[in-house]
Amino acid sequence: MAMVKCVKSVPKGGTEKESLEKTVKSGSLVALFVCAMLLIVLSGAFKPAVDMSSLTPTERDAMRTGNLKSSLIAVCASYLLYSALQGPNTHMVRPHPAVWKVMHGLFVLYLLFLVFLLCQETGDARMVLKFLSSDLGVELPERAYGEDCRIYTPEDPESKFRVLRDTVFDEFFVGHILGWYGKAIALRNLPLLWAYSVTFELMELTFQHWLKNFNECWWDSWVLDVAMCNFFGISLGMMTVRFFEGRFYDWMGTKDSKGLSGKVRQGLQLFTPATWDSYIWNPTSSPLRFTQCAFVVLVCLVFELNAFFLKFVLWIPPPHLLNHIRLALWFGISNVSTSEYYVFITSKEGMHLTKMGANAWLVVAAMIIEILVVLKHGRGMFEAPWPKRVLWFWGAFATIIGVWLTR
Repeated sequence: MAMVKCVKSVPKGGTEKESLEKTVKSGSLVALFVCAMLLIVLSGAFKPAVDMSSLTPTERDAMRTGNLKSSLIAVCASYLLYSALQGPNTHMVRPHPAVWKVMHGLFVLYLLFLVFLLCQETGDARMVLKFLSSDLGVELPERAYGEDCRIYTPEDPESKFRVLRDTVFDEFFVGHILGWYGKAIALRNLPLLWAYSVTFELMELTFQHWLKNFNECWWDSWVLDVAMCNFFGISLGMMTVRFFEGRFYDWMGTKDSKGLSGKVRQGLQLFTPATWDSYIWNPTSSPLRFTQCAFVVLVCLVFELNAFFLKFVLWIPPPHLLNHIRLALWFGISNVSTSEYYVFITSKEGMHLTKMGANAWLVVAAMIIEILVVLKHGRGMFEAPWPKRVLWFWGAFATIIGVWLTR
């Protein structure tokens, strides 16, 4: 049975989590009434009714659009308030348990929004996004990164290394490193991270006949992405995990911090977990554990691929705010859901007698709905036949894995 290394600080008078939860419970009714008063004011519940007949058609449409957006914001805010006060508990208590409850609520709203998009026709789904952001609803030009794979371009007047320069200074280069830094903090296991890293590059080769974005130069995929960006992101993330792992911190601030550096460190510690668990996945210890670990990598791969396919079928430009919001939501819930899934597969009672955590369940549900959204709104877009080399490769890969699992 895999073990979790975990060290907790226990302040006087009970654990930090218990003391914070008591604070939330004691102020929940006050927060409810204060927010109810704010809702009365912001909704104009006691204002005189507007005479719509006195308005021009343009003014009526603008008022209805504004009211609809305000109503959606109020609905979301009300649900997030409920999540903060009554949402499911997690092992995360810093900077406050309510933060992670709100994150759970945000992801629930994202799941419901996906279900809403799934129930629309493709044109209407794109118009819904255009309603949220007026610059959407326009078909995107396809961009291929592998059209010119030369590193040295002597004839180019701007730079003799223009292709390399454009790739390195691409808008996603730094984001690539930060993304793998976050993934390392979530998974906390080098074999799984490198399996994830290499397999995603294989996924790009697998689907490049459908998405031109995946058509990259070999040195872009395997040198810049894997050997540089992924390596630096994973290394920094694992250094962060090793730095905090097993350390004892005075989370409640019962010890006085001396000096500016001490105060800064104490302030930063408020945004880290109260404990850092070391995940011992051991994917090759048994066929069952291999399957359990492979499922984690599969979920991560689907999350990555869905980002590209959703942008393509719903016409969302890569730099758009909606893409950043989705990434932030997935990153915010990944740490909690990974911990819950690890507890689920290593439970002494067994998986069949253990309930999967709410956040882990939510991640799997969102992954499935994202796939359904791509399948529905991508009808007719992915009709190019599979290349034979792709079918042969994955056929051989599945055969090897199957033989190993049944050995």
